[in-house]
Amino acid sequence: MADPSAQDPSAKEMIAALETAYAGARLDDIGSFQRLTDPLAALRENLRETYQRSVADPVRAVIAKLKSGSPLGPDDMKLVEDFVVGDAEAYVRLENDFQGWVAELDRLVKVLSEMKGRLAGDVVLDALGEVEDARRVLGDICNYLEEKERIARFKRTMASSMTRERAEVLIEILKEQLESPLM
Repeated sequence: MADPSAQDPSAKEMIAALETAYAGARLDDIGSFQRLTDPLAALRENLRETYQRSVADPVRAVIAKLKSGSPLGPDDMKLVEDFVVGDAEAYVRLENDFQGWVAELDRLVKVLSEMKGRLAGDVVLDALGEVEDARRVLGDICNYLEEKERIARFKRTMASSMTRERAEVLIEILKEQLESPLM
């Protein structure tokens, strides 16, 4: 499992820099928010690499077990799950606005429904505004549901018996993630 002491010290510095940049963000300055994009992406990459380094040896040990045909124990299975879908599990576990997004999409569809008989002039522009808001909320909903489905697919696959073919596929997935710049 990931060792908290293995945290890359630069992640702390990156978070501090993000805090500073966010503190300077102003609602009347879109650029001040856009400037948060790159630091967040860099922090995500740093955290992913830090985690990946912290579990690389245990993952390699699991790969060796799979290659030899040895059964995986519960700790091995948990490691594999964390390594393959841990990011999705953390997102789904920590996301606290999903129901709000669903309620907002419901509200927006109802507003559009009320507008459908009056689509002329300024109402068309208002409808465009509502559609843009609905698209944004829908993107958040779909991302959340895709992550949940990714977890469910992984768990269904891992619940099946570990045939030689499944072991080979899992070995490839683990190897690819160990070597991949993006987990």
